[in-house]
Amino acid sequence: MLTVSAMKKLFLLPLFLMALPVLALPSNELLFKLNSSIVKVNVATKNGGHGVGSGVVVAKDHIVTNCHVVANAAGVHVTKYGQSFSPYALIADWANDLCILKFKFLELKPVMLGSNRDLDYEQEVFGKSYGGNTIKPHTVFGKIKGIHQLDKNKVIQSSAWFAMGASGGGLFNYNGDLIGITTFKSAGRSAFYYSMPVEIIKEMLATGEELSVTTQPELPFWDAPDEKQPFFMQVVGPLNQENWEKVQAISSEWRLTQPNSLEAHSHHALSLFKLGNIVQSEEEFKMVVQKNAHFAEGFYYLYEIAKIKQEEEDVIKYKTIVLSLDENLIND
Repeated sequence: MLTVSAMKKLFLLPLFLMALPVLALPSNELLFKLNSSIVKVNVATKNGGHGVGSGVVVAKDHIVTNCHVVANAAGVHVTKYGQSFSPYALIADWANDLCILKFKFLELKPVMLGSNRDLDYEQEVFGKSYGGNTIKPHTVFGKIKGIHQLDKNKVIQSSAWFAMGASGGGLFNYNGDLIGITTFKSAGRSAFYYSMPVEIIKEMLATGEELSVTTQPELPFWDAPDEKQPFFMQVVGPLNQENWEKVQAISSEWRLTQPNSLEAHSHHALSLFKLGNIVQSEEEFKMVVQKNAHFAEGFYYLYEIAKIKQEEEDVIKYKTIVLSLDENLIND
């Protein structure tokens, strides 16, 4: 039987759940409308090969894609509705892997550019691209799982998966606003999917310098040696290998370098949990969810800790919260 204290805690849960946005799926009309702004990018390589990526119309006569799609190209053209268009110049941010192709007389409608200011964990999103070299753009739904600070920008990690050919596709909120460009994923079966933020595109459109389409490219940040990659990428390999000592070492340095990063504290708390330091892990996860009430993974491990400590009230409380945020996290 639940105690009076437990009943009070459970009574407060609906107030928490009411704060979570409940969004209907985007309409078929909206999804179909966006298809007209997603293009296939075709590349002829210098060794005679052929590559395929995706692109998004972001302004009149401007299409954004990933720089790694068009890097070292002997020729580039985009196709839509059976027509082929060749760019005459590009605007490049090589480090962030975003290139804007410039055209003349490209009669394709631009998407609405959103904002990254209000991104939140577990926010529902969807991706549109030619991933898998499909005949027409396809849609993949997911949620935001990570918001990683990279200099002044926010790299978006989501569960909206993508396959080969999706590089340069669009990540949208449920209003149909572009919030990111699907750019790279981690290695392994349990891959993490990352999108570069729309704010970089806005800056490039405003201040970018025109370059030749065949300008010599530079490597993006995510293709740098491991020790020079951002912390959120350095930690992926040890996570997949379940090397918790390494996760702890990386996340400890991460916390010192970026003390306001929820990801740094969450990964540190996870390493503590896996290494058996339950008390400090619980403190760290509680700090994370206090700062962001939509951080599902934090609540999940608080639920696991409550089970270990046999604290029935907290087991029920945390399980209810986790299921409201991401029902896929709990299978029991």
